[in-house]
Amino acid sequence: AQRDHYLPLRVIREHLAAVDRGEQPLELRPALVPVGADGPETPAEVRLTRAELAERAGVTEAYLRDLEQHGLLPSRPGGWYDADALDIVTVAAQLAQHGVQPRHLRAYRAAADREVGLFTQVLAPLVRQSDPAARARAAETARELAKLSRRLQAALVRAGLREALGG
Repeated sequence: AQRDHYLPLRVIREHLAAVDRGEQPLELRPALVPVGADGPETPAEVRLTRAELAERAGVTEAYLRDLEQHGLLPSRPGGWYDADALDIVTVAAQLAQHGVQPRHLRAYRAAADREVGLFTQVLAPLVRQSDPAARARAAETARELAKLSRRLQAALVRAGLREALGG
């Protein structure tokens, strides 16, 4: 399955576990899903104007400018914003309710940029291949790396807060 269908070992392991449980085996072929597709829409499918972004996130134009000034809000060519931009603005606005301002979030941007660089190096051998299956593996690996990164970051923050609060 790994050689012929280019599946990650994790997927093969899940398939074998399903067979052992007597369940109908999954279809063994890579899913060609864009990187970041965690929900019904991929970030690229959402196209918001600046006014729509502000309205959907419940923020002002001034707040969007502040996020842009601190390098937190990317726009797509043509001035459109995608689902990732909406998430960024929404989360930043929720953090602002706790006193965390865009200038405080620059460290997140820097950390994200470092992570992108690291993961790009990991994914480069797969991305360089012209084989569609290799691209599917790269997308699956990127999703897995992002998921693991979120878990690690959350665990590190929980551990640090527990220590800071004497717990």
